[in-house]
Amino acid sequence: MTAAPKAVAFSGAAAFTHREGGTLSVGDLLLDESRWTVHRAGQPVDLSPTEFRLLACLMRHQGSVLSRTQLLRTVWGQDYTGQPQVVETYVSYLRRKLGRLGPPLIRTCRGLGYTLLETTPVNSSSH
Repeated sequence: MTAAPKAVAFSGAAAFTHREGGTLSVGDLLLDESRWTVHRAGQPVDLSPTEFRLLACLMRHQGSVLSRTQLLRTVWGQDYTGQPQVVETYVSYLRRKLGRLGPPLIRTCRGLGYTLLETTPVNSSSH
């Protein structure tokens, strides 16, 4: 059995910040914040700025469940007054774009939020 993902509590003050030179890596997924590029299984993935920020947030908290409210505050900002369903829309965009290159990465935890799953790199020798 695997442990249930843990929920994360953080304030909107911890909103997405662009760190020069930062690279995030989860399994076969690589996000380079200084170049604003994403690669999955060695292939480039074209993302909008919002998709990029959402993916970076999920990668920073990989394995933890992030609520819709947390994602809205972090990715869209404290002052966002639009529809909260925008999170589901952008998660769907990410799933479609990343899913073309490998197994699903983003898991919905009903009633809680979303979590990014770790994938095994393609070159893994653990069989």
